[in-house]
Amino acid sequence: MVTKVLGIVALLAFPMSVSLWHKSHNDPVQYRWDASARKSMRLYLKDGVFGLRVLSMPTKTAIRSEFRSPLSISAIPTEHAVMLSSRRNGVFRITWLIFPLWLSSLLLAGLATIPFLRGPVTRTWRRRHGRCVECGYDLRGCKSRRCPECGTKFS
Repeated sequence: MVTKVLGIVALLAFPMSVSLWHKSHNDPVQYRWDASARKSMRLYLKDGVFGLRVLSMPTKTAIRSEFRSPLSISAIPTEHAVMLSSRRNGVFRITWLIFPLWLSSLLLAGLATIPFLRGPVTRTWRRRHGRCVECGYDLRGCKSRRCPECGTKFS
């Protein structure tokens, strides 16, 4: 049940990941949110890379604001790499989370195939180990050609 739900969620999220990857190449952008009076977050999409920067400040900032601006400079420290870092710059703490969007698309595509592959793999494993293909009952030593648990015919 969990694998089916995970597969469905991955199938729904996969197009979003691919569209973000496409958007990051065609229209690099940054978003900024003041999450609280002391935390500011920036989200970067540029050249197929997703970057999240959290800035923790010791004092209150101005009013909450949310805006979108074009990204003209390379604000992401390392492109096409997975990185998680946190460092102190004076009284400020800067935390980065960076990963390429192709990696998220690949992981989502892999998760989406699990429900489709699970059935055939399970049936093959059960057949090789002398179990009922349908219910998994151990058929070694069974004289009839039917599973005593579920009634499925086997050869």
